[in-house]
Amino acid sequence: LLASTATAFPQAIALASSWYPELVYRVASAIREQVISVGSRHCLSPVLDLCRDPRWGRCEETYGEDPYLVSAIGLAYIRGLQGEEISKGVVATTKHFAGHGFPEGGRNIGVVHIGLREFMEQHLYTFEVGIKVGGALSVMPAYHEIDGVPCHANKWLLTDVLRDSWGFKGIVVSDYDAVRQLNTIHKVAKDCVEAVKTALEAGVDIIFPDILCFDEVIR
Repeated sequence: LLASTATAFPQAIALASSWYPELVYRVASAIREQVISVGSRHCLSPVLDLCRDPRWGRCEETYGEDPYLVSAIGLAYIRGLQGEEISKGVVATTKHFAGHGFPEGGRNIGVVHIGLREFMEQHLYTFEVGIKVGGALSVMPAYHEIDGVPCHANKWLLTDVLRDSWGFKGIVVSDYDAVRQLNTIHKVAKDCVEAVKTALEAGVDIIFPDILCFDEVIR
């Protein structure tokens, strides 16, 4: 929560460096109380990406490169944020689903080249723990492509794995402007209307930061 009256806690990589899940739980619990105090009930965190390329400029947002450490710290954060009862908690958003921390050349949004076994056993593992064990109620897809398919258009990832295999019952929220990028960057949609349709059909529920042709899609 970036606000003048909010507590500024250490960056994610610093929290993970403590190797102290209980401390992270307390941090997230404090964040929950402050978020609720301003009337919000949904946070776009935690980041469960494995940072596997130090050239990537967002390593500090992660809990590091190790699947077990990232899972343990992420689990503590999710539980602290959502609380014992979600009616009194704040929805946690696990992101960026998935493989975001291993982009080609270390470039943000760069294509991710990774084998299926490694992808499933390591990069998806942290999210599986967060959802199945932690009960995270929100997931944010990543910007990049995996094997040529953008994550926001990947029905296998967002529906077959996330919902059908893992039993996820929450909401899938887009990363900022990522749906528009299906047209502008990835070129898998001819315009914003087709981009929205593609994302919705793949499994995205909410589009950030604006409605982006939603009225035209509904018509």
